[in-house]
Amino acid sequence: MKITLISPYPDITSFGIRTISSYLKQHHFETQLIFLPDPFGDSFAVCEKRYDENTLDEVANICSKSDLIGVTLMTNFFDGAVQITQNLKKHLSIPILWGGIHPTVRPEECLKYADMVCVGDGEIAVLELAQRLAERRDYSDVPNICLKKNGYIIKNSLKPIIQDMDSIPPPDYELTENYVLDNNKLTKMDYESFKRVICNTIISKAVRAGVYMTLTGRGCPHSCSYCCNDSLRKLYHGQRYLRWRSTEHVINELVAIKEKFDYIGYIWLSDDAFFARKAEDIKEFCEAYKKKVNLPFHCLGSPLTVTGEKLEYLVDAGLDSIQMGIEAGSRHIQEVFNRKHMNNERVMNAIQAIMKYKDRISTIGYDFIMDVPYETDADRIETLRFISTIPKPYMIGIFSLVLYPGTSLYDRVKADNPSLDEERDIYRKMYGKVEENYPNLLLMLCKNGKLPHLLLKILISKYVVAVLNHPALRPVYKLIFHHARKVLRFIKGKK
Repeated sequence: MKITLISPYPDITSFGIRTISSYLKQHHFETQLIFLPDPFGDSFAVCEKRYDENTLDEVANICSKSDLIGVTLMTNFFDGAVQITQNLKKHLSIPILWGGIHPTVRPEECLKYADMVCVGDGEIAVLELAQRLAERRDYSDVPNICLKKNGYIIKNSLKPIIQDMDSIPPPDYELTENYVLDNNKLTKMDYESFKRVICNTIISKAVRAGVYMTLTGRGCPHSCSYCCNDSLRKLYHGQRYLRWRSTEHVINELVAIKEKFDYIGYIWLSDDAFFARKAEDIKEFCEAYKKKVNLPFHCLGSPLTVTGEKLEYLVDAGLDSIQMGIEAGSRHIQEVFNRKHMNNERVMNAIQAIMKYKDRISTIGYDFIMDVPYETDADRIETLRFISTIPKPYMIGIFSLVLYPGTSLYDRVKADNPSLDEERDIYRKMYGKVEENYPNLLLMLCKNGKLPHLLLKILISKYVVAVLNHPALRPVYKLIFHHARKVLRFIKGKK
């Protein structure tokens, strides 16, 4: 029994299919992984066709001896998943399973293309499906699996969410049957090609070291209305949603990776809110990390979870970069985001805690979400006014809101605007392309933290905003953004 798992995500971390692969291997199934980084990645514009026909035909050839094919996807990569699946079906008669957040919230839509859909956590469900297929038994009632049968859609019940994170082995990095689309060529991955791909990522170039990304848990303590975690929390209502792997489990993974790939010099902890761990657990993790891994690392926090005590442990263990989601400085938008408890006072308390370590942390980043329905120019200026009070140094991450289906904010916007063009405004919207207006231009100028606060305060003063934010100047801002994007594409091409 051979299972092929495919990822269209821009990077090759693809934690979900790697842990599913490990889990299947643990139960004596053969797997192969195919990484097809979306050619548009984090571009400002996308089109329906993501891959050329030769690449897709090669994928079909690699999959030809499989018994089951799995494709993971988020909403942004729906077009790519459709293109991959349609080409596979043109050449092969192998069942295709879709999984990930988008199939979880929209299984009926996904069954127009895939034979089956996995809802929620995938490890146990995919294993049971594989076992049924291997034994030629009926698989129409496998929990977490949705499928069509006799013209009807069967939506099976959900198993309880996985609580014991240590029961899932670390992600699969054996590289035995891995393929990657690199420079528009599909190649079999080995030590050297993996090194080339890893060391060529934007993050690796930024820190000048090979970066290894992983997750130490699943879930988030917050219920932000725009986030995919909002959808999953509702799916598993009443169950403990935030779950952690043990320190031993994570450290063993990192030690093994460090020994296997000697060019890994930086660890990127991708948990949505690593700081949500208890202080004593962070202390335990840091003591083991410093002793056995001892590499600089990055992690994310939130205004409600960052504390001085946790920072002290983490900085001592090698915390080199921290990223915190502020998202909005406007009280109104904080309420729209269901983040009213993360008001500016709470945010500034977390910032002040971080600033005590500014000489020991190389990069301090704060994220903001723009282009929000219900947002006014006054809200945008309020966010900029808050930025003008943030002590330096800092970097600003700017994201244009994507209304992910299944989230509370999507439901609200859809109810208020039934004619929403989802194909344009969701499926093919890239979060890197912000709207071309005066407040967003100022936010872009704040990105590297170099814009003097005094100048920013002048630029957002009442009379300056009245003049420079006038609708008549919108074409000028469109032109500025257009040329700025051309310059960024040129710089990216040169790198």
